[in-house]
Amino acid sequence: MRHVIGRGRRRRLAVGLTIVAFGLLGAALALSRPTGAPDAQAPRATAASKPAVVAKPAAIAKPAAIAKPAAVAESKPKSRPSARTLIRKQMPNPVRISIPAIGVNARVTRLGLNADRTVEVPKNLADTGWFELGPEPGEKGSAVILGHLESLAGAGVFKRLRELRVGKVITIHLQDGSKDQYVADSMIRVPKSRFPTDRVYAQTKQPTLRLITCAGTMNPATGYHPDNYIVFASLVR
Repeated sequence: MRHVIGRGRRRRLAVGLTIVAFGLLGAALALSRPTGAPDAQAPRATAASKPAVVAKPAAIAKPAAIAKPAAVAESKPKSRPSARTLIRKQMPNPVRISIPAIGVNARVTRLGLNADRTVEVPKNLADTGWFELGPEPGEKGSAVILGHLESLAGAGVFKRLRELRVGKVITIHLQDGSKDQYVADSMIRVPKSRFPTDRVYAQTKQPTLRLITCAGTMNPATGYHPDNYIVFASLVR
């Protein structure tokens, strides 16, 4: 089913819930295309009978051409958030993320949807990206930030995300010069075919944060990683 984005900032979250997390699946593929190659289309979903997966990426950087993995089916949220649920405090956009425990100090770009309704991913390995159809960090609900693990071109900003431990601080710097601090609560590694959509995009009562990257051994022929690694964090200040 094709999802259409409604008008207005507060109607945007429901559109992206089913597709964001697959964004990193093809990141390594796009980064490995030859310079000057046209943007690759993200793989589309197959029959709805297949298991749920994470969101799919747009193209990024560009060295040696490789084959794409087969597409898999997307999951859909069990229920659409009501307009009342989506009312929340308006926060400035995030512009930078700092995680001293794993050496991350990176720009946060804004990610939306591609023309085919798949989710964009950061264009550069060194950048992270905030899914702007969801809450801003500091707002009620689950804010989502994606970053690359690696590609055939080299290491990504979240290369060491799996080293992050419970209790470590994640700082999000906002556009107005203020900052929010989160503490890591838990981490999971999951197959992309069983991505926990409902948990990642839960309408939490308090501001929460999810950091998402790829996991598992990269297939050198395709640049494909079989799993996702997800950090769940809660606001402390």
